Amino acid sequence: MDQFGTAFWPKLLVVRPGQPVDFKNSEDVLHNVHVVHAETRETEFNVGTPMVGAYRHVFTREGAYDVSCNIHPSMAAYVIVTAAPFVAVGDSQGNFTLEAVPEGTYAVRVWNLDPKRRVERKVTIDGTTETLTLTDS
Repeated sequence: MDQFGTAFWPKLLVVRPGQPVDFKNSEDVLHNVHVVHAETRETEFNVGTPMVGAYRHVFTREGAYDVSCNIHPSMAAYVIVTAAPFVAVGDSQGNFTLEAVPEGTYAVRVWNLDPKRRVERKVTIDGTTETLTLTDS
């Protein structure tokens, strides 16, 4: 995840437990990275990122994490840590595609910034193309 133009890029990063993540500062401006587990509100870490340098962290606990820079309060991003076998990030309209999902029954979870728009549904894949519409109602 990069810090550039006083913003985090990408705004949403999906990683696996145990996967290293570099929090990079591509500017000659002082930044920090403050990461908080969204559910427990526990700070995962809060470090200064060296100018034109990086800090590496390995997330071990699944969940959503809020990422901020205390120096520049407008900077915000999110890290989702999941061991789910299939993951996709939706486009600006919320559309996504998962390719080559084996037959079976799965829990489909949609994470959204707005907790009221988070959805979980069971879906059974039978070898054909499935179109699934997930709404919060």
